[in-house]
Amino acid sequence: MAISETAKERIRTILYSWRFPRDIIYCYWKLNAWHSSWRLYRTPLIQVHRKAKISIGKDWIACSDPRYNSLGVSQKVIIKAVRPGATITIGNGVGMSGATISCGHKITIGNQVLLGSGVLITDNDSHGIHPDLRHSRYHIAEAPVIIEDQVFVGARSIILKGVTIGYGAVIGAGSIVTKNVPAFSIVAGNPARVVGNVLDEKYAGELVLK
Repeated sequence: MAISETAKERIRTILYSWRFPRDIIYCYWKLNAWHSSWRLYRTPLIQVHRKAKISIGKDWIACSDPRYNSLGVSQKVIIKAVRPGATITIGNGVGMSGATISCGHKITIGNQVLLGSGVLITDNDSHGIHPDLRHSRYHIAEAPVIIEDQVFVGARSIILKGVTIGYGAVIGAGSIVTKNVPAFSIVAGNPARVVGNVLDEKYAGELVLK
């Protein structure tokens, strides 16, 4: 007899539940929040300035264990809201593996977004550009990053400040995104350029593959 998806999910929850005490303690310590749908494969590294905020929706998966990602991971998931007023908002159903999110201003990640192994997202330059200003924390350029729903960001990609990635877009592995990405676009390269569209019939054919 086939097992229903609901039954499979219950089984997965039971198998994971031994981690709940660790998750509850860590998440309340770092985020002042926890949800039973969250799955942390090894604890991420989370740093939040006392005047910053990180908000995460349901069904969040943070993989910091190479055993749970087909490409492996070279580091933990890292999430940092490093300055006063910095805000990170992560929607429902977001999965990330060995990804880094560094926020000095505002980063918004929508629902059902996938961040591949080693992805880097930052809304700031970390240092001033002019040599005389590189050690000043008051001359760091920053601009909001928005990743809309259903986006897939391929492994080792970098999303830089001031970028909006439209609904359903795909960022090819190893891309460096410096400009806005239209909805449903496929972009790749350094700097990333449009190379396709996810609504192309050839990609729809993947839906019937087993």
